Amino acid sequence: MEASLRALEFDRVLALIALETRTSIGRSALLRRRPEATLDACENGQAELWEMTRFYLHEGLLPLAGVADMASLFEKDSLLELDESWLVLRAIRGTQAVREALTRSEGYLRLSAIAEHIPELSELTRAVSRFFTADGKLREDSSAELRTIRSRMQTRRRSIQQVLSELLSRQGDALQEAIITLRGDRYCVPVRSDHRSSVPGILHERSGSGATLFVEPMQIVEMNNDLAELAIMEREEIARITRFVADMILAEMPRIGPALEVVGELDAIQACAVFGRTIEASRPTFSEARELILHEGRHPLLDERLADARRSAFGEEISPERVIPVGFELRVGKPALLVSGPNAGGKTVALKTAGLTTAMAASGLPVPVAEGTVIPVVDSIHVLIGDDQSVLEHLSTFSAYLVRLKRILDNATSRSLVLLDELGSGTDPEEGSALAASVIERLLEIGTLLVVTTHLSALKTFALSDDRIGNASMEFDAVTGSSTYRMNLGVPGRSRAIEVAEMIGLPASILASARERLGERYGDMDRLIGELQRTLSEAAETRQELSDLRREAAGAADAARIDRERAAHERKELSKKYRTEIEELKREVSSRLNDELRRLKKHEARPGPAAEASYERIVQPIERRGEFAPETSELQVGQSVQHRLFRIHGTVASMAGDRITLLAGGKKIEVDRKDLTSPETAAPAPRGRERPSTKPTASETEQDVSAELNLIGKRVEEALEECDRFLDRALLEGRGAVRLIHGFGTGALRKGIREHLRKHPAAKTFRGGNEREGGDGSTVVVLDN
Repeated sequence: MEASLRALEFDRVLALIALETRTSIGRSALLRRRPEATLDACENGQAELWEMTRFYLHEGLLPLAGVADMASLFEKDSLLELDESWLVLRAIRGTQAVREALTRSEGYLRLSAIAEHIPELSELTRAVSRFFTADGKLREDSSAELRTIRSRMQTRRRSIQQVLSELLSRQGDALQEAIITLRGDRYCVPVRSDHRSSVPGILHERSGSGATLFVEPMQIVEMNNDLAELAIMEREEIARITRFVADMILAEMPRIGPALEVVGELDAIQACAVFGRTIEASRPTFSEARELILHEGRHPLLDERLADARRSAFGEEISPERVIPVGFELRVGKPALLVSGPNAGGKTVALKTAGLTTAMAASGLPVPVAEGTVIPVVDSIHVLIGDDQSVLEHLSTFSAYLVRLKRILDNATSRSLVLLDELGSGTDPEEGSALAASVIERLLEIGTLLVVTTHLSALKTFALSDDRIGNASMEFDAVTGSSTYRMNLGVPGRSRAIEVAEMIGLPASILASARERLGERYGDMDRLIGELQRTLSEAAETRQELSDLRREAAGAADAARIDRERAAHERKELSKKYRTEIEELKREVSSRLNDELRRLKKHEARPGPAAEASYERIVQPIERRGEFAPETSELQVGQSVQHRLFRIHGTVASMAGDRITLLAGGKKIEVDRKDLTSPETAAPAPRGRERPSTKPTASETEQDVSAELNLIGKRVEEALEECDRFLDRALLEGRGAVRLIHGFGTGALRKGIREHLRKHPAAKTFRGGNEREGGDGSTVVVLDN
C-alpha cells in the first residue's frame, strides 16, 4: 500500500493539508493518516470531518494557543527548567480549553466524544499556574522564603544607592560621570584615572581608553557582599521551586501525553475541515458493493484553488490553466474501465484522480468531488505507474514493470482497487496486447475494481468485446490540435501520435509519409471516432446546461417558497398585532365608560337612555373595526377556533356562508364568520364589560358546574366585574337561572349587586334566595335567554 500511495503522490496531498494545522502534533497526526479498510472506520472518519466543518463554520477555530509537542522535554534526562515548565503549562491549558470548547457545545456528539478522552487536568493547571506570571515569569510570591529574600535584596539595593548618591555629590570632580554602574553584579562608580586616590575602593575594570576606572567604594563593600549572599540564597530558592514545579508536572506526564495526542488529532481534523472549504469538497458515501462512482473529481495537485498552497509547500511554478473534472462509474456488472486517447491527454491524471479520491476519502480527508460520489471500501490500492528500470538487478523497463505487475497479481483481492497505467506497453504491440488482455481477465476473475490506460488498439478492441469493461477516451480537439482533458465515456480514443508529432515540430515530409502508410481506412476511422467524440461532447454540454437550468429552477422555487412562508408569517404577526391593539383599545374605552356609568349611578338610580346610547355609539365603531381584522387561514369543518368577543373555544361544525355553527361545551352556537379567529391569535383576557376568558381558573370551573358564584368578602366593584363575567358565561351556556352568594354583612354588597342586576341585560328577573338557597344572603337571577 505504501508504494502505491507514493505513486499516487498521497504524501504530497497530506503535505498540502498539513499547511492548515496549527500545531506540530497536529501536523504529525495528519501526516500519519492512511486509508481505513472497514466501512465503519471510513464513515466515522468522514463523519468527524463534516462535524468539524460545522463546528468551524459556526463556532470558529479550536483554541489551540500554546499546544505543542512536549515529547522531547519529557524524554530529557535533566530536570525541567522553569521556562520549560512554563511551556508545558501553556500546552496543558490549551488541551483543557479544547476540551471545554467541544464538550460545552451542543450538536457535536462525535467531537465531544473525542474531547472527553482529553484527561481533566484543571487541578494541575491551578497548582502550577500560581508560580507564574501572565508572561511566564516566576511570581514574587511563589514562596514565603523567596518573597523575604527579594524584599531584603531590595532594601539592601536602596541602601547602597543612597550611599553612592551621597558619594557622587561629594566627589563629583573625581568622577567621569555622576552615574552608578554594575560590574560583576557589584555596584561601582566611574572614577577618572587621574583622581584614583580620591575614591578608595576595589578596582573592578578599566575602560578601553584607560580614562575611566570602575571602582567599588570601600563604604559599600560589605553591603555588596550582603547583596551577593542574598543573590545566592535567591538562586537556591528558585532552584527548589523549579524542582517542585517539575515534579508536579512529571507526576502527571502519563496523562499530559495522551491529552496532547488527542488535541493533535483534533487539530488534524480541523485542518481537513479548513482544507475542504478551500477545495469545495463534498461528502462522499461509501459502498461495500464493489462500485466507484466518481462525479467531477479534481486532482488535488492540479487544482488551481490550491495554487498558493502548492507554491508554498513545493515551490511550484503554477500553471494558469484550470483542472478539468473527470467522472466515471465502476459497478458490479462493469467493474473495469479502459481509458485511451492521445499522449499528454490526461489519462494518467484521470487514473490518479480515481486512486487519490479513494485513498483520501478512506483516510478521513476532504475530497474534491461533486455530490453523489460513491467510494468503494477497499482493503488495498495497487498502482502501477511510470518507468522503473533497475540497472542493479539487470532488469529492463518492461521487465521491472512485469515484476511490479506480478506483485499486484499475487496480492490483489476482490476488495482491491487496481490502477494500471500503459498496460502492455514497452514491448511488441501484439504480444503486449495479448499479455495485457490476459492480465485484465485475471483481475476480473479475482473481482477487483480496475482502471487501465493504454495506447494499444488490440486492447481497445478486446474491451469492446467484453461487457464487464467500459471504454473511455480523453478528448482531442482536431481543430486546435491539442487535448481538452475531458473524458468521453463509451468510446475508445486514438493515441494521436501524428498530431502530437506535428505539434512538436517534426518535418512535414515525415508526417505525410506516416499518414500515407496508415492509408484511407485509418482516416475514415479517425473521422468516425472524431465525429462520435464531438457528438458525445455536445451531449455532455447539453446535459450540463439542463442540469444548470434545473438547479436554477429549483433555486427559484425554493426562493419563492421562502418568500411565501415569510409573507404568511408576516401576515400572521400583523394580524395578531392588529387584533391585540384593537382589544386593548376596546378594554381602555370600556373601562372608561364603566367608570363614567358608575359615576352617573351615584346621581340617579339607573343611567338614562342617553348614557346607554353614548356607550353603544363609542364601542360599536371599535367592534366594527375589529370585524375587519385579517384572518390567518380559511375556515374548515373540524377546525379549532375561538370566538373573538366571547373568548369561547370551539370546533366548526358546519358552515353556511358567513353563518358558522360552532360546537362549544357540548352545545351548538350559531355565530358570524367575522367573529371567529385562530386560537393562537387571541388577545389577553378582557376586563369590565367585555366577555370572559375561555380558560377559567379552578374556582371558576367549580362555579360553572354548580351554577353559582360566591362573592362573599369582595369589594363591590370587584364583585360587580366578576358578576358580569359569570352572567355572560351562563347566558352563553344556555343556563336558565344562577345564584349569586353575597352573604349578609352590612348589606352593602347585596344592595350593590341587586342595583346592578336591575340594569343588566342578561337578568330577566331576580329575587332573594329561599331557605334552601341561603335566604337573603344570596340572590337568584333568572336569565333572559
